[in-house]
Amino acid sequence: MEQDSVFSEREQQVIEHLIQGKSNKQIALALGISVRGVEFHLSNIYARLEVSSRTEAAMKLSKDGLWESTGVHDDGPLRESAVVEPGASADNDGKPVSTRRLPLKNLFFAGATLLATTLIVILALINMPAKSAPALPAAALVIETAAPTLTATLTPQPTQSSRVLILEQIRQLVAEYQQNIQAEKKNGKLEMGKDPVTGEAIYLFKDESYTRVYLLSEKMSEKFNQLNTLYTQVYRNEIKPTPFPTQPTEAQNKAYYDTLSDPAAMGRFCSVETWASDPGVVTLHVFALDDGKDRAVYIGDVSARCDVYGQMLEELRTAPMLTKVNQAADMAQIRQVINQPDLKLTFQSISGFNNAAGRNAALYMDETGAKYYMDIDTGRLGEIVPNYPSYPEIPSAEAKSMVELHKLARQFALLNSPRLAGLEAALLYEEGCKESICFFRWDYRNKDWSGTDWAIMPPLLQVGLLKNGQLATYINTLDLFK
Repeated sequence: MEQDSVFSEREQQVIEHLIQGKSNKQIALALGISVRGVEFHLSNIYARLEVSSRTEAAMKLSKDGLWESTGVHDDGPLRESAVVEPGASADNDGKPVSTRRLPLKNLFFAGATLLATTLIVILALINMPAKSAPALPAAALVIETAAPTLTATLTPQPTQSSRVLILEQIRQLVAEYQQNIQAEKKNGKLEMGKDPVTGEAIYLFKDESYTRVYLLSEKMSEKFNQLNTLYTQVYRNEIKPTPFPTQPTEAQNKAYYDTLSDPAAMGRFCSVETWASDPGVVTLHVFALDDGKDRAVYIGDVSARCDVYGQMLEELRTAPMLTKVNQAADMAQIRQVINQPDLKLTFQSISGFNNAAGRNAALYMDETGAKYYMDIDTGRLGEIVPNYPSYPEIPSAEAKSMVELHKLARQFALLNSPRLAGLEAALLYEEGCKESICFFRWDYRNKDWSGTDWAIMPPLLQVGLLKNGQLATYINTLDLFK
């Protein structure tokens, strides 16, 4: 069964990260979408696979051969491996497939990982070039020694502020979108259907109508997410809720984190029941192309409180990790590895490795937007992700032969991997080119990793070189397993 005949383009991207063992927050960051969007796509994937959990989904996808991964990411073409070609995008009979990013706040987020993702997404958005309203500075963190009363610290105050203006912009944005949808329903090409459960009318757009609605949905979702993110920033700056305190020991910190992560605690801010009963809730109805009908979306303070809860929970989770990060040493190693002693780097956040389940990294970025992931436990450079919009053209006169490129890639790999020399004879080796880039990969797939964190994505080392020999990408989890 071909996966692109079953899953939409966005679902394929989510699956690619799912089978790597990544959490919802890591998938959201990699794809540049909200965690709510990730959860929505996962629910569709589970339904098609007839499973009820991410573990069952990953196992079924791997077992049935519905998907194969080599560490593809969504940061641009250079994130694709030439070793295993990615599946073709679904085209919906020649029409683009919806990748709607509108958060669906009528879903219940029953897990700490899901709720703890918003900070990472916001940090990623803040560090992207601004497209509309400027990002506001984050509120200063105040560490207390006693646990705060969550209801008191997160309760919105009855003040008029720029939040009102942002809400009005969101309302206008959705109203214009809904008007365009109504016009397309009246004049466009579509088929009518009914929801088998509710009997509600479903509008299935066809041909050029589908394309128009798809483009409208994408444009609206992008602006909606920008405004919603800005609203959360303003809410946190104005309300200034106190972050969860750091406990005296790491063990106490973990216990406190687990307590706060309990669904009962999260339900106070992030359940549909809480939102529906809130007197200040703002509910909008937005047409969802994938569903063919309107969906309820909750915005305003009721949503911001949930987002801030997730932000602060993430801050508490990463606090112990931040104490282990040696930024000066990390930056020195990055400069040495890529042989750029004057490279300007800035620390971004704590992140997860896309190709190593359960590993955490200190994320750095240079002035070009390239990302560098330093494993926190070992202090080793684990990944380089360039910010190329497309493969650079390499003049034929500058292109090297595969023999020369292989030699360069192996020299680089041996220099930066203490384990490669001893393991090379036992590893699988593959190489190949795609457009202007060539990949050279050593991986440990031939070993039985069942029962470990590496069962889905075994350790690997992959070097990506442009055809002129310039380093483009680097992934090294070969030195991260125990």
